[in-house]
Amino acid sequence: MKGAKLISATGRQLTRMGARPLFDEGLYELGRDSYAWLVPNGSWGETNIGLVRCGDQTVLIDTCWDLPHTREMLGHADQFLRDAPVHAIINTHADGDHCWGNQLFAGRPIYSTRACADQIHHHKPIQLTALQWSSKIFSGIPTNGVDALGRYMGAMLKPYRFSGIKVLGASQTFSGEMPLEIGNVKFHLLELGPGHTDGDCIVHIPERRILFAGDLLFVGVTPVAWAGPVSNIIKALKRIQAFDVDVIVPGHGPLATQEDVQQQIDYWEWLQSELAPLAAKGVNVDEAAQLCLSSMGFRNAPFAKWADTERLFTSACTLYREWGIETAKYRGPLGQLDHFRRQALLGSVTVGPESATDTFESPRKRP
Repeated sequence: MKGAKLISATGRQLTRMGARPLFDEGLYELGRDSYAWLVPNGSWGETNIGLVRCGDQTVLIDTCWDLPHTREMLGHADQFLRDAPVHAIINTHADGDHCWGNQLFAGRPIYSTRACADQIHHHKPIQLTALQWSSKIFSGIPTNGVDALGRYMGAMLKPYRFSGIKVLGASQTFSGEMPLEIGNVKFHLLELGPGHTDGDCIVHIPERRILFAGDLLFVGVTPVAWAGPVSNIIKALKRIQAFDVDVIVPGHGPLATQEDVQQQIDYWEWLQSELAPLAAKGVNVDEAAQLCLSSMGFRNAPFAKWADTERLFTSACTLYREWGIETAKYRGPLGQLDHFRRQALLGSVTVGPESATDTFESPRKRP
């Protein structure tokens, strides 16, 4: 990837989802004392992490979905963490794949937005452990797509170990924006949510000319709006475009170019324009999502080649709620399972070895 040097690789021949990697997994040097842990191809839990050395201490921007993967990342960074141990954590948002490794840094400052801190305990690791086991049972029930749900969730969660995780939230929170100086390095934390989640923020390091975008930005992977409004995501992406930086680290996928940011804006604008007339006609969200994915506008667009296109269903539900169209049947534990069952049934892209990343070449195949 342009502007980055791979300094420690895992050497894995397949991604966690079992796809062919489009770039090497490992620790990349972004510039002086600035690093990113990049995980191909950016699908479920394949999360990017920032590591910023500030003299004799280091700041982590996000942690991994489980403790083993967080420890693995730290092991590859040990070459400089021995002299500059982790001093503080910044969480960009409350999704578990960006903060469930926090407990390894108990007693050290953890920064996030107030909205992120309020949301971080909504989902519990034990729920995902239970879902890993139940997915095996679901896979054997060929009724109403239950088997599709089992395969979908089973593949999504298989690489991760959620036992032993104790969710640890922020010790210091903010709303709006927060200047932070650690070891003479100035960080600018800027809240741009709600959008992807309730409490999204980005991290700008002016003197390093680097921006960590969290999950407001995906590259080569279909984004998702859990919270909305989608209009806020578009505004956030335009804010990201306006920063004068050399490196943009997305929450998932390879390092971003300005073209990548614009393609995300294009995706969200297309989705709104495609869904709105369907919603106005009373088309239910399931059918509307399928119509979007099968449309010529989608098939001819760059984002048709992104992985995990079925995530459009979640964002469609979010947009329907924004427009005052109730999707309450997808709420609560059973409703959430039914939501993912319907998402799995879209079938445009499967999680695992037959992901879209096996079919399409990346514009930046190797660093």
